[in-house]
Amino acid sequence: MFEYLKGKIEYKKPEYAVVDVSGLGYRVNISLKTYDKLIVGEENRIYIYNFIKEDAFKLIGFLKESERTVFELLLSVSGIGVSLALSILSSFEIGEIRKIVSEEDYLKLKKVPKLGEKKSKQIILDLKSKLELLNIIAMEENSEEIDSSAIIEEELFLALESLGYSKKEIDNLVSKKEMKEFKSIEEAIKAVLKKIREKK
Repeated sequence: MFEYLKGKIEYKKPEYAVVDVSGLGYRVNISLKTYDKLIVGEENRIYIYNFIKEDAFKLIGFLKESERTVFELLLSVSGIGVSLALSILSSFEIGEIRKIVSEEDYLKLKKVPKLGEKKSKQIILDLKSKLELLNIIAMEENSEEIDSSAIIEEELFLALESLGYSKKEIDNLVSKKEMKEFKSIEEAIKAVLKKIREKK
């Protein structure tokens, strides 16, 4: 079956995206967090969970393998299907899910629409035994975010220094908080150049 799809995001709605792979359009169900990160017209690698039943075949897509792994963990819980698992991933980051399970905070978890107290407690009970795996996944997520932010910061500084800006001037142009929010070096450069134009 499909491991991943690599292609252009042709179209997206909160519940699904259409990925164009060499002229074929694949409808892929996604979480709201994935929806927010996808940009129509850009190429992405979407990791696939193949949901197959006698009367249905759905592709569930994730931008990271770690998200797919947590999705599979949620599906392993009795009473949790595709829709509820996606709703949970739409509501919480992986680190938040790990924290909810470790602290047995079912009250926070049951805020997910249609989840309820009984299923919330069942998720915590079942995933408690897999907490070590959740810890590892959450740590990897944090490490990726830190590495990505550091790379963007380094490339931005090099680009601006080549234009003649000093470190002090660069620090005045972009805050540490803003730096962490940039998703790519292109986005960072555009934002800083916009600030430079506004200052003139």
